[in-house]
Amino acid sequence: MILYSEIIGSGNTQIIILHGLYGNKDSWKQVAQILKSDFTIHLIDQRNHGNSFFDNEHNYPCLVNDLKKYCQAHDLNHINIVGHSMGGKVAMFFAAKYPQAVNKIVVADISPRNYTALMDHVESIRFHLNLVSVMKNLPLEKFSTFRELSQHIKDITAEEKNIILKNLRKENNKFVWKINVNAIMKNMPEIMSGLDPDDFINTKIGIPAMFLKASDSNYINKSDIKLIHFIFSNSQIITIQNAGHWLHFEQPEDVARQISNFLKPDHENT
Repeated sequence: MILYSEIIGSGNTQIIILHGLYGNKDSWKQVAQILKSDFTIHLIDQRNHGNSFFDNEHNYPCLVNDLKKYCQAHDLNHINIVGHSMGGKVAMFFAAKYPQAVNKIVVADISPRNYTALMDHVESIRFHLNLVSVMKNLPLEKFSTFRELSQHIKDITAEEKNIILKNLRKENNKFVWKINVNAIMKNMPEIMSGLDPDDFINTKIGIPAMFLKASDSNYINKSDIKLIHFIFSNSQIITIQNAGHWLHFEQPEDVARQISNFLKPDHENT
């Protein structure tokens, strides 16, 4: 099965944008609209999200294989990948497995770190575990309007409520999830996994890589920066000011500008 996408723009340079957990092809549309005059942009729905297929498996080997099949179906070679959070992990794993197929990657507010062993101790992971639990236990059949549903959801942040509501749609007057909640919950340890530094002791990833660190986010810390430079020998880290983890919503112009400057053919990496 081939991933669902929306393709916009008319530029010669192709960009594939991979959303994060709970996202879909629309998540980066604001940034894509800014970039579309200079690039052709593939806004992807990854498996278990949006209009792409649902599957019980959700891990990085599968997500990388999905992307490879998409590139083959659309005859894309030497691609540029922009990935946020989970999508950024996919970009990293893809670059590690298929370096010859990648031109440059942009990783938005995530590091290569493996969080699996820290799942009970890291605040960002507790956020995800709590959010998926709320989704899993939400009795959708009891509600007929978004207002009723919103009023029912209590004891969570406005950010969490917004994510939940954006991942619901009405079909035949019934609420259904845009994401495969069961698969996400089951595979959360896989989603929190990362690259193994031991795999890169002798061989680095030399593809030009730009990591966008959100100034108000804790997803990339000082030890992560060392890990990034250890694995990616041709990497740079740019801080997006006044932005949290969802930096593409909070600072779309700055994010688009950094991507454009980095991916333009005449860009020289430092």
